[in-house]
Order: sequence, then structure tokens, then C-alpha cells
Amino acid sequence: MALFPVFAAACGVSPGLPAGGDDPSISYPPSPPPPPAGDASPDRRADVSDAGAHDGAPAAEAAAGGCIGDPAPGHHVYTCNGIAMDVEIPSACAAPRACGLIVDAHGLTMNALMENDNTNMRALGDKYGYVVVQPNAPGPLAQWDHTNGDPVLYDFLVYAIARLAIDPKRVHMTGFSDGGDTSLRFLCKHADLFASVAPAAGEGCSFTPGDIPSREIPILYMHGTQDLLEDFQTIGLGHRDAIVSAWKMGTGQIVAQGTGYVRTRWTSPSGTVFEFLQHDYTIPIVGGHCFPGSTDKGDVPGQLVPLGCDPPNGFTWGEEVMTFFRAHE
Repeated sequence: MALFPVFAAACGVSPGLPAGGDDPSISYPPSPPPPPAGDASPDRRADVSDAGAHDGAPAAEAAAGGCIGDPAPGHHVYTCNGIAMDVEIPSACAAPRACGLIVDAHGLTMNALMENDNTNMRALGDKYGYVVVQPNAPGPLAQWDHTNGDPVLYDFLVYAIARLAIDPKRVHMTGFSDGGDTSLRFLCKHADLFASVAPAAGEGCSFTPGDIPSREIPILYMHGTQDLLEDFQTIGLGHRDAIVSAWKMGTGQIVAQGTGYVRTRWTSPSGTVFEFLQHDYTIPIVGGHCFPGSTDKGDVPGQLVPLGCDPPNGFTWGEEVMTFFRAHE
């Protein structure tokens, strides 16, 4: 779990948090060109049809309490079963046009605005044609609850895909720290919902019998080598090795590297891509538990510390996530 209690204790968390540059020396590897927003692309989501992806929508709408009222373009906060969902709907995504959808889940003690200050996902979604869902975890530490919070978020997503006319082939999820845990749990439990996922500094899917995704989907996983909250050796490398072993991926190849980071790619026999992005960047108190390339100022009410890695950084995490999502639909 992320931004752990040791961080909370060190920083003096108070209850009731409000809801709310590329390295020029790098030659990035060739990968499938991202399709223009809204363009049709081959369906990489095996055994998931457009109709099938919406089969659970009526039940999910009932479970979510029909909480999506106004679906017009703009910023909305929909409260569903006690969880506030910050949702950014680009003007290009007004019905009947089908856009993609990205879930961007925050870490412990954070909220949607703090997460967005580090990923810039709302602006990126507007640029490339994605509705962006940034849920706010409930409770005094804003911690994701896999027993109660996960089902509420899942019902909301299934409902939102139908209500907001989302292209079911273009649904993705990312998250940092506690949100990375949530992304991995959703990968394990709901792989049929996503085209790809990009967890950061999280744990939550062991890739062992009984705790493995129902199908292979592309994964981009980031972890800091100096992370003082989520140990790189046991959690970061542990997840890397478990994924490679479970999907029989063989030998990885370095596809990008620069000052302070290395990106390695594995490919399964069926062609599924797994990329592991490790970095050496740090910030005070939590070490490498940070967002590379972020310009977070730490000025959101209730925020403990800014979480942008100290510069210089060789990549920007939010942009890497968006590029990965667009290339794997």
C-alpha cells in the first residue's frame, strides 16, 4: 500500500483530507504508432465485444445509484456510494462520439487534484480524446479499500462506459502508490475491462495461481530504485519477475535509458508487451517514491509534500503513460 503509515506519521497527517523533459540523448524504440483520437484500431482485447463490454451496465448503473447526472463536457464530481469521482470530459467526447477512458488513481493521503498535479492526465485526456476518471478514496487517510472501495469504483466504471458512450476498446488504468495497488488489483480481477494498465510503485497482483489476470494485457510498470516506502528489490523487482515468469516472457531488452533511468521490455509468446521502467530519482523523506517529470508544487489544501521527483529527470511519467496507452489499443 502506498504513502504508508510511516509517511503519515513522519509528516503528521491530520484526518479529513479534502476530496477534491525528455532526455535528448535517448533514442526511443519503435512501437506501434498511436492512432489519432477516435480512430478505429484493431481490437487487441481478445474475446471482448462491444456489446459484451456493456452487458453489466444496467446492474452497474443500479449499483452506482445512477450517479452520473450531467454528462456534458467539462469537469464534474459525481458522488457514487460515498466516493467522489472527479471526471474530466473533453469537448471532443460529447455524445455520440466514442472516446477512450483513463482511470488515474491517487496514493494514500492524496486526492484527485493532487494526483492530477503530478500526472497532468486531465490535459492529456483532453488533447488525445479520453475521459479521465480520478476517484477520491474515502476516510481520514484517503486510502483505497479493496473490500468496499474497489467494488464501488468497478460499478462506476462499467456504468460510465455505457453512460458516457466510451469506446470499450480504449479503457485504461493507471495509479501511483496506493493507487498503483488498486490498478494491480483491477488488473488481476477485471482484466477484461482494460486495454492496458500502468501501475507505479504499487503491489496487489501476485501473478500466482488464484491471483493472476484472466488474460494478458499490456503493462507499463514504474518503480523508483530508492523508494523508501515500497521497496524496489522486494516489490518492484518481485512484480517484474512474477509477471515475466507467469507469462513466459523470456529475456527482456533495454529499449530506452538515460541519466537515472532504464526501460526494459519483455514480450510474451502471444505478443503481449510488459515494460518495466526503473528510475533513481528521489525527494526528501520518501526517497524514490515520486513522479518523474512532475511540477507538483504541493499547494493543494491538505497535501503533505510535493511528490514530483527532484530534477533533472529524463522522462515525464504522465506523458509516458499516455503514449503507452495510445500505442496499445
